[in-house]
Amino acid sequence: MIDFTKIALLVLIFMMFGEGTCLAANDHDRAKQLKEAGDILPLEEIIEKAGREYPGRVLETEIEENNDQIIYELEILDEKGIVWELKFDARSGKLLKRKEDRSH
Repeated sequence: MIDFTKIALLVLIFMMFGEGTCLAANDHDRAKQLKEAGDILPLEEIIEKAGREYPGRVLETEIEENNDQIIYELEILDEKGIVWELKFDARSGKLLKRKEDRSH
């Protein structure tokens, strides 16, 4: 069983100190502002939700703003070796899009 609390903590650590696999510094700052303002859900909550349907390892996270919509994008490597790109509405947590990412 995967402990998504630990995964979320690791993601946060990588966001602060790592490179390439997590939110970019400007994405992190923007996400923090939006979360503190109550405009979006915490990334940890989105990762936990994604992990219930797509258990595996989080490879990358991004936050995007398209017009009035804020989207969390996650790439997850599942237990079968398939990479999934998942897009969630950052305000509601609703899964908007999922696709198998064949570029990996």
